[in-house]
Amino acid sequence: MSTSGAGRARRTSAARVAVLVGVLGGALAPGACDAEPEPEAMVEVGDAVFVVELATSVAEQKEGLAGRTDVPAGTGMLFPFPERAEHQMWMAGMEVPVDVAWIDGDRVVGVVTLVPCTEHDQTTCPRWTAPAPATALLEVPAGALRDVEPGDEIEVRETA
Repeated sequence: MSTSGAGRARRTSAARVAVLVGVLGGALAPGACDAEPEPEAMVEVGDAVFVVELATSVAEQKEGLAGRTDVPAGTGMLFPFPERAEHQMWMAGMEVPVDVAWIDGDRVVGVVTLVPCTEHDQTTCPRWTAPAPATALLEVPAGALRDVEPGDEIEVRETA
């Protein structure tokens, strides 16, 4: 999963990110899709808790979860953006469906389940735009956010 646009995560407390949305983290080197990613944060939203990787660089955010054949339950990637904006994302190179939560500060502003686009050229895949300005994006296994709604509080605690 990839993102473009501006946005940035800010912290309102040691345990909260004031700009949030996304799941399973950093980009892996080619051929390393089966490597065990290092968890970097814990994300709590509703009754769900996810151990996620952080995609903080432009390269990590472009790569996202692309090429991974599985997103295990309870894991994901968080994409903190450098600026609050209506960011856009795509699913180029994705092998599995994911739930996406757009986050603004410590609140969810939108949730959607996205189907994979196995094409590797992101210009040939559909794009989704945040329903409102967002500071982060969370990606988790499809169905994991079925009980999460806009307005729900989200909390992030970095572990690395």
